[in-house]
Amino acid sequence: MKKAIWIPACLVFGWLVVCSGCTSSSEAESTTTTAEPQSFVLEVNILDIRPERIEATLELVGTMIPCRVATLSAEVDGTVQAFCESNRQVSRRQGGGVEKVILGLDLGHPVKRGQVVCQIDPTDYQLALESARAGWELSKRNLADLLAWKRPEEITQLEAGLDEARATLERANLDLKRSEKMVAKKAIPQADYDEAVMTMRTALAAVKRTEAALALAKAGPTPEQIAVAQSQIAQAEAECKRQEQQLRKTSLIAPYDGVVVDRFVSVGDQVTAGGKTQILRIIDPDALFAEITVPEKYQHLVRIDNRVQIRVPGSKRTVEGVVDLVNEMVDPATRTFRVRAAFDNRDRWFKAGSFVNVEIPVASATATLVVPKSAVMMTGGEPAVFVCREGRVQRRPIRLGIGSRTAWEVIDGLEPGEQIVADRPSMLTSGMRVRPSQLQ
Repeated sequence: MKKAIWIPACLVFGWLVVCSGCTSSSEAESTTTTAEPQSFVLEVNILDIRPERIEATLELVGTMIPCRVATLSAEVDGTVQAFCESNRQVSRRQGGGVEKVILGLDLGHPVKRGQVVCQIDPTDYQLALESARAGWELSKRNLADLLAWKRPEEITQLEAGLDEARATLERANLDLKRSEKMVAKKAIPQADYDEAVMTMRTALAAVKRTEAALALAKAGPTPEQIAVAQSQIAQAEAECKRQEQQLRKTSLIAPYDGVVVDRFVSVGDQVTAGGKTQILRIIDPDALFAEITVPEKYQHLVRIDNRVQIRVPGSKRTVEGVVDLVNEMVDPATRTFRVRAAFDNRDRWFKAGSFVNVEIPVASATATLVVPKSAVMMTGGEPAVFVCREGRVQRRPIRLGIGSRTAWEVIDGLEPGEQIVADRPSMLTSGMRVRPSQLQ
C-alpha cells in the first residue's frame, strides 16, 4: 500500500504565484479584455445635425378642475320624493312580459338649466301657503270694512237711539222733580227719591254714549286705525311670499347645463335645511381648467395669455389652451404658485379631476443645433452623445441649452453636419462598429 505524500500549503501557494508571474502581459490582456468579434456590427438610427428652431417648455403635471361646480343642498326639511327621469332605462320581466323602467337621475346624466332635478315632498308647504293666503284675504276684507265704516242705515239707527235716550232722560228729569217735592212733604220715603236720582243719571249716561257712537259713525275711522289694518295686510302678504318661497325650495333647479357627478341621497331619504344635507353635485364639463403648480423660479416666465399644450398621460393628442389665471402668491410650504389654463373641452376629451401633462413655452431659439432627448446619455450628471464617423461611434460630451419635450439645444460639443446616434445610447461604447438602420 502506497503512502500519501503531503505537500505543505505554503509551497503550493508559492508555486501558484510563480506560475502566475510567468504569464506574459499580452496573454493577460487577452484573458481580461473581450475582443469585439470582427463580424459584429450594431444597426442604429443615424441623425444628421443641422441648425433648427427649438422652443423650450416647462413640463408640468396638472389637475383638471371644472370652471363651474354647483352643489345642490336641501333648503327645507322634508322627504326626497323623486328625482327627474333620465335618458336611461332597463328592461325587466313582469307578469310574463317585459317592462321598461326609466331610471332616475344619477352619475353622468346631463341636466338642463332650469330643470327640476330633485323634488322634496311639498305637501306641508302647500298647506302652509294656503293658510297664509286665507289670512291675507281676511286682512284685506277687514280694511275694506274699516274704510266703508258705517252704512246710512246704521247711522239712522244710531240717531233713533239717540232720540230714544233723550226722551228717557227727559222723563227721568220730570220724575226726579216730582220726587223732590214729595220727599220734601214726606209723602214718599227717601229711598224712592234716591232711585229717581239714579234713573236720571243712567238716562243721562245713555244719551252721552249714544251721542258719541253717532259722532264716531259720522266721523269715520281714524288714520291710526287705517294704518294698523294696512300693516296687518302687509304682514299677511309677506307671510304668503315666504310660504311661496318655501314651497319653491322643495324643487331643486339645475343652475346651468351640466352633468351630475355626485348624488348623495335617494328617494325616501330625510333631508334637513340650512345646507346640512347635500343632494347633488353638478359640473359644466365643457369648460375645464388645467390647474398646475409652477416652481417659483419660473415666476418671471409664466404670464397670463401664454399658450400651453395639454395632453392626457400616455396619449399623443394635445389640446391648446391659454393661461387664464396666475396666482400672485407663492405657497411658502411648497415654494410654488398656482396657474390655471383654460381650454375648450366640448368634445369631452378630458375629465374633471384627472391628471394631465401641461407644457408651457418659456423660451425659443432659432438656427441652433438640436438633438433628440433619446440621443442624450447622462453619466454622472454630464450629458453626452455618440458621434458616428467612418462606421464607428465615439462618445462626445456636450453642453445643453434650452429643452423641449422631445429635444435639447446643444450649445457646445457638436458641429453642423456631424452625425449622431439618435436613440439607445446606453447600448453603445466608444469604438463600437455601427451601420445605419434599414428602417431609416
